[in-house]
Amino acid sequence: MKQATGRGRPRDAEIDRKILDAARTLLAEGGYRALAFDSISQMTDIPRSMIYRRWPTKAHLANEISTGGDDGLPDVIDAEGLDAQVLALVHQVFDRYRRPDIAAAAIGVIAATQGDRTVQDELGAKAETAARGELSAIVARGKAAGLIDPASSADTLFDMIVGTLIYRALFSMKPIPPDYAEQVTRMIVDGLAVRP
Repeated sequence: MKQATGRGRPRDAEIDRKILDAARTLLAEGGYRALAFDSISQMTDIPRSMIYRRWPTKAHLANEISTGGDDGLPDVIDAEGLDAQVLALVHQVFDRYRRPDIAAAAIGVIAATQGDRTVQDELGAKAETAARGELSAIVARGKAAGLIDPASSADTLFDMIVGTLIYRALFSMKPIPPDYAEQVTRMIVDGLAVRP
């Protein structure tokens, strides 16, 4: 859990966990509209003022759930090759955004911040920059090993994986085939691989 920096007492990680767990329950059961600081306070016996000190709006709290977590990107390209690397990335993103709490949080943040680029940047910039940096390092190693075409762009790959999977998980009305992750992986690998 994140700890506060600067003056004052450090944040209590257990309080953070209780708030986040209650928020996840509300999101999973009732969607973004059900996420309310009053409800979290009733569920946890934590005063609303303490919740507001950590997350000033419900969009900030939902963003923590949709983009938070301590897991970095899976990094298996050196040990397992390009196919396994892309499949691991695809599964991580797809499995994450198919969770009801994360799906509701992500959709809610998109709706709540629509048209407000300043808030969008505030909420998403740090997580996106970190993830793009991790992927860039993986792609660079793949290029150095002769697995990835030197002309391939890590930023474009990021957009392809995240954009494709979030759209299908959150917005598409079409049923998801059981081998969807494998289909996406095959198409991406075909585009990345060095041609003989």
